[in-house]
Amino acid sequence: MTFATTYSYSDRQIFDIKTLMEGIRFIIVNSILAFIFLFLSVEELEWATFSYRERITDKVIDETSWNIKTLI
Repeated sequence: MTFATTYSYSDRQIFDIKTLMEGIRFIIVNSILAFIFLFLSVEELEWATFSYRERITDKVIDETSWNIKTLI
């Protein structure tokens, strides 16, 4: 024998504390990652602008994992 309980849409709780915490965590983690990527992008643009103004023709070899060209 099976018992099926049916709930209407209005009986269902959409925003409980677990969903709220997951949403806040998602926003915080992605904000941190966006800030890191923004910093890397600005640093890359800053170096390009600086080297152009100073007429620097050195080739920079950046094999680190944080190099923006390897991230993209």
